[in-house]
Amino acid sequence: MSEGTMALSEELKHREQVLVICEAFFYFLTLSVAIIGNSCVILAVYRNTRLRTIPNYYIVSLAISDILLPLLCAPYSIAVVILGHWPFSDDVCQAQGFFVMILACASLLILTLTAINRFYRMVRTKHYRRIFTKSKTIIMISFCFGLACMEPLPYLVSGRRYVFHPGKLFCFQTTEISISNLLVYVFVGVPTFTLSICYVLVFKKMRIHQRTVQNLRSSSLAEDSITLADVKVTKILFVTVMGFLACWTPISVIDFVDTFRGKVSFPRQVYVLYFILGNLSGAINPFVYGVLNSNFRQEYKKIFNFRKRSSRIHHLKLDLTSQSIQHRRNRESTID
Repeated sequence: MSEGTMALSEELKHREQVLVICEAFFYFLTLSVAIIGNSCVILAVYRNTRLRTIPNYYIVSLAISDILLPLLCAPYSIAVVILGHWPFSDDVCQAQGFFVMILACASLLILTLTAINRFYRMVRTKHYRRIFTKSKTIIMISFCFGLACMEPLPYLVSGRRYVFHPGKLFCFQTTEISISNLLVYVFVGVPTFTLSICYVLVFKKMRIHQRTVQNLRSSSLAEDSITLADVKVTKILFVTVMGFLACWTPISVIDFVDTFRGKVSFPRQVYVLYFILGNLSGAINPFVYGVLNSNFRQEYKKIFNFRKRSSRIHHLKLDLTSQSIQHRRNRESTID
């Protein structure tokens, strides 16, 4: 264990009780929001047929990834926050590190796939319906999850193990320069570059389309066949990408600096921010959909009003039953 790691371990053990409670509460709240929010996204698409569109297939798959990450990995980190040390076995550590890498990579690949989808819908419109059918979209999403499962293999096959990081509060790769460690940045860099190029071309096309609309060139409009709904969907998916990158870019920078220097490089506060950003990335998307998409917003309202409505119906049934019993008693007393 390096000197920096030992110092972080000591800081983790000797935190004040108030800080322990605040950190545990905040982490638990963030993870709960991520699980509940993304569950509502899936339920909204299931309940509303208008939301069962090709772009929303990507949103649902992203929501699944954002649910699995806190469910499979976060409970161990919350235990660490409360106890101040890693109380689990090495096998649990390997499993946590494995799933963290897979699910983070899967989210990025799905976002890249959404960018490619938008590129074909807005720029290569003639080929869109042939390539992006529902069955092909499901195959593409499955391929993304399969490719994500390949990401940790070079690191593990090289004989390396995940180790608990007392600053990040979960098990992660060792901090050293090696081919297997640097391959992570290939899995991050290539998708990030791809989605960036796709959205640059998409927004360039959208500007051209907007100028065409302003100039009332109906012939070009018919040729492009870009609708207002397409523009709205593109903006929603773009905001989702920006939220993901806003959270994960600082995380990647911190990881890169640690790997390049071969040691823990930052104070505990930076790694706390690292952990917070990782949790927030899975919690903000349901709010983005609710704010920017009226169909999602309406379904959210229905979902959260369901319990209240069920309670009112239950009380109404009890009142009707009581009235019926009272009415029957009154009839019986009249007959007597």
